[in-house]
Amino acid sequence: MPPIVLATLGDTDIRDIRHLYRAAVCGQLPAGSLPCEELLLRFPGEASLGRPLEQRDIVDRYRIALVPGIFNDCFNGTFRPFTDVIENLKNSGFAVNDFRTAGRASSAENAQLLAKQLAGLSPDPRAWIMVVYSKGLPDVLELLLRYPQASQQVAAIVSIAGASNGSPIADELYEFYQNWLANLPIPGCDRGTGSEVHDLRRDVRLEWWQRNRPAIRVPIFSLVAVPKADRVSPILKRTYEKLSGIDPRNDGQLLWYDAVVTRGYLLGYVNADHLGIAIAASQQAPALSFLFKDDVPRPALVRAAIDVAAETIETNR
Repeated sequence: MPPIVLATLGDTDIRDIRHLYRAAVCGQLPAGSLPCEELLLRFPGEASLGRPLEQRDIVDRYRIALVPGIFNDCFNGTFRPFTDVIENLKNSGFAVNDFRTAGRASSAENAQLLAKQLAGLSPDPRAWIMVVYSKGLPDVLELLLRYPQASQQVAAIVSIAGASNGSPIADELYEFYQNWLANLPIPGCDRGTGSEVHDLRRDVRLEWWQRNRPAIRVPIFSLVAVPKADRVSPILKRTYEKLSGIDPRNDGQLLWYDAVVTRGYLLGYVNADHLGIAIAASQQAPALSFLFKDDVPRPALVRAAIDVAAETIETNR
């Protein structure tokens, strides 16, 4: 892994817009949700809201693309992210495309899949706001790098627990996964080669940024999962505790600083784990609901992120 340093947001050229995102989320939480102050954790340095967000009708200006993460099609797609978000966005009038990637493919392979899907769509003047989850971020970054023509209409990326800098979990498990698990059959997805986990190693991600950061011109908005201990799903307890040996501020898969894109925008920190922030697992597999803590208002979180991203790029806040 290349040498890294500890730095504050400003020193890494990250624009902190947590106050804008907080106002957008708190204004649209459904009844019965966690109180906003409990849902969005308030860490030092968050600004107070000055001029509030303008109420903009962005439905006619943007299409929404949703890109899942690793293993998304495995187990016959039972744990696919954003299912409740898609319904909410469509009901609000957005044109929504739920893009498909291979859950056990490399980021380069998934970039090719995404490029083909984009090229196959009918012409549309509306720009994309791409909402990406976990490994979906490296997959879309590879798309922007390798297929610039296919991605010319991408106005912004909203990263939900995106694996920007990889994970120590991938560092530790890569060889074991490659040798013993990658080739095991899983219903719904092709066998892997290990590249799907290799692309999530921290040395791989950090070196990718070193080589390619200047080529990525699309603004990226990071939403980070940082659950309190009582909000961690039982299925993630072991990895959460393992990462807590490095930093207790982790989501069970990523350390909190590994989910933030430098030279981008920070939306906020959600009191949810890596699964709960994007996947309605208890709804999709009720018999396994005891394994998850996913009572998270995902539609409100994502819609607020889209609204803030749109205003930011339109007003250059």
